[in-house]
Amino acid sequence: MKPITPIIIDSWIPWPVLTILWWIHGNEVCWVQTLDILSQKLNIKRWKVFLMYGNLRAIDTNARQIDCNLNRMFRDDATMNEFEMNSYEYLRSREIMKYLDQSIWCLDLHSSPSFGSPALIITEEACNSIIEWFPFSRRCYGFSEMEPGWTDGYMFRNGKVGICVECWYHKDSDAFLKWLESVKQFLSYYDMLDDISIFPSDFPKEEIRTYRAKTAYKTQTDTFRVVKIFSDFEDIIAGQLIWYDDFIPVYAENTGSILFARDRNQKGVEWFVEIISA
Repeated sequence: MKPITPIIIDSWIPWPVLTILWWIHGNEVCWVQTLDILSQKLNIKRWKVFLMYGNLRAIDTNARQIDCNLNRMFRDDATMNEFEMNSYEYLRSREIMKYLDQSIWCLDLHSSPSFGSPALIITEEACNSIIEWFPFSRRCYGFSEMEPGWTDGYMFRNGKVGICVECWYHKDSDAFLKWLESVKQFLSYYDMLDDISIFPSDFPKEEIRTYRAKTAYKTQTDTFRVVKIFSDFEDIIAGQLIWYDDFIPVYAENTGSILFARDRNQKGVEWFVEIISA
């Protein structure tokens, strides 16, 4: 049984709190042994850390979600429809938000069930100095304004720091190492780690290529089909036919690259993002 409330690592030296989230999507396993490493061996020399599971019911069924995408639910009630308000993910987001409200920083860790998905860090420009040593060669900003329901969007709207990392294909050991390295660098930046020997990874600094999220398309019908299998970060040009929403052709608005373009069978969900080089 996964805990509803966070596992707390406390130095007993107050006051700021950092939250580390994972399994916001229940099929993103993010290497479960990482929890054992952190909960049993992590020592910090100041402040407090919340280690928190995301979508508990989806984890139990190895599903991405139960009713809605949990990582679109961290927004005001006034922006939600009736289905979202009655969803399990709405209730879970409100439980998590209670702890995010106590925190001033949040690191949200993701992985992908799709081989070939990118290793990517998503945050805003204000966090450039924090992520300098994170083990990623790509970063993208602009998501928190374009899609405020993300955990990092929620943090930024409240004047705090939110960072989301996509650690590649979750059955690959490199994803596990990127996951751990991200935690190490996050806590090291704030000079919290008392012992770094529990982190076996040692990634060299990579040159980071920066992108800006430009457009997020939401499906208008429950029959959304891309015209081909697009690789993440594949180049596209404005006016290019990318997908069909039912039988209606839809074209790229921007010349740049594409992320997360997949078939979908649900209306009103985000199912691709156009990005441009910053």
